Amino acid sequence: MRRYRSVLLAVGFCLTALLGYWLARTAVPAPMAKPAAEAAPVTAGAPEQEVKFRRAERGPAFRSDAEALAAGALPGQRALVFKDRAALERFLAKAGGRLHLLGRIDALNALHVGFLNPDELAGLLDGEADISMIFPAYVPDPKPGIIQDGVVAVGDKLLRVLGITGDNSTWGKGVLVAILDTGVSPNSAFGSRISALNLIPLPADLADWNGHGTAVASMIIGTGKLTPGVAPGADILSVRIADDLGQSNSMLIAKGIVAAVDAGANLINISLGSYGDSGLVRNAIEYANAAGVVIVAAAGNEGLAHLAYPAANPGVIAVGAVDANGTSLAFSNSGNTLAAVAPGFEVNAAWTGDQAVGFTGTSASAPILAGAIAAAMTTGGSTQRNAWQAATLVLANLDDVGAPGTDVASGAGAVDLGRVMNAGTPGIYDAAVASNYVIAPTAEVPYPQLQVVIQNRGTEMLVNAGVQVRTAAGSVPFNITTLLPNAIQTFTLPLSAASWNAATPLQFDTSVWLSGGVTDANPTNNRRVESYLPAKN
Repeated sequence: MRRYRSVLLAVGFCLTALLGYWLARTAVPAPMAKPAAEAAPVTAGAPEQEVKFRRAERGPAFRSDAEALAAGALPGQRALVFKDRAALERFLAKAGGRLHLLGRIDALNALHVGFLNPDELAGLLDGEADISMIFPAYVPDPKPGIIQDGVVAVGDKLLRVLGITGDNSTWGKGVLVAILDTGVSPNSAFGSRISALNLIPLPADLADWNGHGTAVASMIIGTGKLTPGVAPGADILSVRIADDLGQSNSMLIAKGIVAAVDAGANLINISLGSYGDSGLVRNAIEYANAAGVVIVAAAGNEGLAHLAYPAANPGVIAVGAVDANGTSLAFSNSGNTLAAVAPGFEVNAAWTGDQAVGFTGTSASAPILAGAIAAAMTTGGSTQRNAWQAATLVLANLDDVGAPGTDVASGAGAVDLGRVMNAGTPGIYDAAVASNYVIAPTAEVPYPQLQVVIQNRGTEMLVNAGVQVRTAAGSVPFNITTLLPNAIQTFTLPLSAASWNAATPLQFDTSVWLSGGVTDANPTNNRRVESYLPAKN
């Protein structure tokens, strides 16, 4: 989602809008489109009429759409959302052929219109429509140079990283997950059913098909040891809203959401985004939420202190990226509305042409969480969970990572399906070293600090657990008197200014153990050894 691409795209769309406008200048709006999802965008327009050249009959001269250009939106285009269908039809009758109808979403009473002059659109509006910009959207790629050193690839170990140790082949069975992306191609790694709605046509040569959507799908329904997925039993609805350059827009996102809901999807995954907040997309999200559909979206890969849209919108579960060890990745956008994180570095994924790739980005993290929700919907025994109940369960059993508690870089923590599946099982004792988190010196605290975070990831209260922290300065013991399930306890150690200014990395080795003869259910998380190299100015 690079900004320079948005400028080039804006210019291109402007030229396209001009050409389309003059070609369709005398066009008559088509009859009302059929409701629900169509396989392709609806464009109104009768056959081209005789061209008239008399100056008096020409429309207003072209005027630059400065408002859209300033907002980073597509010039010469708007979304209009009406209070009801009658208002929409009145507008169409009034507009006649003075605007170009680019599409419509009947479920939202929304039109996508193109124009040559903003004044002409303004003259047709009478307060019955909410106006929204059409923002470009992109499939994200991490920028070169912002993946920090020392991070650990997931590879084919996704299930192990997520705490899945048994057979998960039936997880997600009966759940329909819609993937709004570049489309999902057939792959031998998929055993599930895949249906498709192509709002953008597939390429004439399928060798040119962008594999991003296929990789996203494999995070959920991949089978086998090479490209394992979280919920292989789920069914996929592929909604192609991005072309093979990875380009889309907010109108296509909104149309894809509505199409997925109308097709019966339980979950929607969106691993692309924009940096424009579209009112039309917000309406589509509300439409999905009202139907009980959960939307999961990628936070974005620009390393920014705010999330991409629609991940940043209310009603969407925003997901950031961590490596195999739960370390937040530098490219993953951060923000107060980030819900959770999931693996997003070199995760094995399927690709077009029956290939496999290492998939990096929040584009991988979002479908992993979506897959976890699909799995939780189908593993409740006799109690079946709906999408929101399953999402609540997954988000209530996250592993704390990074800074103690909920934070802008990791939300409430990382997905742990092992904990989700055992959430109702009594008698589980699991003390974990969640993180060794370093706080840099500040004017108020002129020395660095180490925050050691211990989390109870079991289902029983921990009593008198021991903790030992080893640094270059020596070993320091701590004791946990009591710790409730899912709770954390933080111990803070001051570090010397000399160690902070050294050229060699700081080394931290933290261990936790249980007392009273209690057996820890997962001893692999009882110790965390890390190195930290302070960033020098």
